[in-house]
Amino acid sequence: MKQKSLLWLLSALYVMLAIVTTEFVTRSFAQQQLFAEQDLVKNRLSLIRSHLESAIFMDTYLADSLATVVTIDPNFAIDNWNAIGAKLLSKAHFVRNVGIAPNNIISHIFPIEGNEKAIGFDFRSRPEQFRTVELAKKLQGVYIAGPLELVQGGEAIIARFPIFADYPKNTRYWGSVSVVMDFQRLIEASGLTALSGAHASLKKRDISNPQGRIFYGDPAIFDVPDIEMGITLPNGEWLLAAQYDIHNADHVQMTKLSIRSMGVIVAVLGYIIIMLLYRNYLVVHTASLQDELTSLPNRRSMMLLLKRLLDRPSGQYTFAILNIDLNGFKHVNDELGHEAGDELLKHVARQLSNAVRNDDMVARIGGDEFIVVLQNVRKDTHIGEIAEKIKQITEAHSLSWGESQISPSLSVGYAVYDGSQKSIKDLLKQADNHMYHVKTRFKHALDYTI
Repeated sequence: MKQKSLLWLLSALYVMLAIVTTEFVTRSFAQQQLFAEQDLVKNRLSLIRSHLESAIFMDTYLADSLATVVTIDPNFAIDNWNAIGAKLLSKAHFVRNVGIAPNNIISHIFPIEGNEKAIGFDFRSRPEQFRTVELAKKLQGVYIAGPLELVQGGEAIIARFPIFADYPKNTRYWGSVSVVMDFQRLIEASGLTALSGAHASLKKRDISNPQGRIFYGDPAIFDVPDIEMGITLPNGEWLLAAQYDIHNADHVQMTKLSIRSMGVIVAVLGYIIIMLLYRNYLVVHTASLQDELTSLPNRRSMMLLLKRLLDRPSGQYTFAILNIDLNGFKHVNDELGHEAGDELLKHVARQLSNAVRNDDMVARIGGDEFIVVLQNVRKDTHIGEIAEKIKQITEAHSLSWGESQISPSLSVGYAVYDGSQKSIKDLLKQADNHMYHVKTRFKHALDYTI
């Protein structure tokens, strides 16, 4: 409810802001008829700036999800490179290709067609590109490079994402992810090439060049500009300068109507885009961390929690994991059907959730396997007793299925983090081995009646 209320409040503020902005521009124009055409040019340039900012930010932060995937699991990203690249390009507007460069050598690129020359390219062989990679590494965040001439041909701006093997410490540099945006398409889509009433130029200014470098238009425009606007980018800034080239003024009333109409259209489109992005974020974020059948956290969510627990400072508290497997689950599926098996999984998920504390996590990691993460456990706690208690509570509740009563049976193994485990994988393996020892010792079929 709080989230919905906040969304409605922000929507109302957005509408009010859009209305106020549109009316302010219109009234200002009416009050300054002598400068009508100049104001129109200013509005055009402001819109161009907004288009450039929104386009670059949108494609950059869509690509941020790719950098996140590579940071979390580089091998997964490489193994699923084509699917990940295709997904990103389907949502982006100006991205022409994406690449991944372990140790600053491009190993994978999507799409490969037309970009074959980039495979195997070592950034260190081209100083102007390597400098941008080093800047991203120094910033420990995205850096917008360019416009640059590409190895495979064409001019582009490139979002460089540094990847570190020890995030968030960021002391072991792994490589980089490059997101290449078509510069010419971006400029054309912004409306800059079709600008009337003024001549414009663009200059880039960032930590590597505080004075700036002119990369578009006539450099002389910056000597005596009539208008100068900043275009904010991630970790950098462009400057937009223009000189008026006005001959005849338009009709005031027609221009006022145009400005109002444009304001409404931009506001509506902006609202639609924001809502679609927000909705897509919620859907993707929830789906990526939740098991579809039981609505429990999934393996990815569990791994994120374990990583946080593993990285926190040691003290009098530690954490433990319980590896839980259903005994005889295949027998239920064979005898009563997969629908009964699904209901049994949801039933066990509910019972496990009820049997643990609020700050503990119950996750389904696949099939009939569950993981319970016990947080903030004292180092002298007998985890075996806790595991047995959770097992007894869960097994005490049977599931009614038609005329049958299905009594769940669990095999529970556990592992306590004591600092000897070098990785999450080792900890999970220890719990898994313990579970299989238990399963072998107490092996029996699931108890049910029909």
